[in-house]
Amino acid sequence: MEFNHLKFQTLVIIFATFLPTPLFCSDNCNFPAIFNFGDSNSDTGGLSAAFGQAPPPNGETFFHAPAGRFSDGRLLIDFIAEKLELPYLSAFLDSIGSNFSHGANFATAGSTIRPQNTTISQSGYSPISLDIQRVQFSDFVTRSQIIRKKEGFFRNLLPDEDVFSRALYTFDIGQNDLTAGYKLNLSTHQVKAYVPRVLEQFSDVIQKLYGEGGRSFWIHNTGPVGCLPYIMDRFLVTTAQIDKYGCSIPYNDVSEYFNLRLNETVSELRKKLPMAAYYIRRCLFSQIFPHRPSKETRI
Repeated sequence: MEFNHLKFQTLVIIFATFLPTPLFCSDNCNFPAIFNFGDSNSDTGGLSAAFGQAPPPNGETFFHAPAGRFSDGRLLIDFIAEKLELPYLSAFLDSIGSNFSHGANFATAGSTIRPQNTTISQSGYSPISLDIQRVQFSDFVTRSQIIRKKEGFFRNLLPDEDVFSRALYTFDIGQNDLTAGYKLNLSTHQVKAYVPRVLEQFSDVIQKLYGEGGRSFWIHNTGPVGCLPYIMDRFLVTTAQIDKYGCSIPYNDVSEYFNLRLNETVSELRKKLPMAAYYIRRCLFSQIFPHRPSKETRI
């Protein structure tokens, strides 16, 4: 479910309120909170709270103990929080020692954009798909303000009402939507065929969050699924289908198609949200695809 060790990343950053500079560049990026949605690439404890702690060696290099992350150390969402001088995000599902005054993390490992017609014990995919995460956020907004109006300790652990419109909304999800199809023995062509529908559902969530006050959205695309060890191990890949980096060409082609359609989805969001200005930054850097240049695009 993860490929944090791979140095392949394309970022799509949507700013509904136009910012003249990239996120990590100046003091203009003064976000008071982060609300994150996603899968294992950004889960800081959601799945662990629901189904049991991610066991060692997870967490061993930085936290020196399991810390809810399916990684030996920090995730990219942790580095984003650090750069914005915010504490690490507490998982929405974690009731022990959580502080949501600076945001909340709704991601769970194994999550997908499209709800899966299976159980986590059968497939390994989380039942908390993106639409459920969005419902959890909506409930969080409502209930947090009810509690803040009351006296007591807990009001200090929740965000002010105006934080929601000034926060950064981050998304790192979609990889599992591709691999879920492969586990159902669908071909790469069949998985490609349902990608547009998956992204329609993603767009619907963005629009609903915008309707609830979200204005700044940071969206990661998916990485090279064809480089995942379990893809190379479980599925048939011929020698002719392996590139010079040891990755599966057909599976990576689907990932690239997903990313292409994601950019098209962003363009459509611009039309549907005419009051929004969009800043798209692509940072393509890797040892896997060194021949592809990094670039920034604004639409």
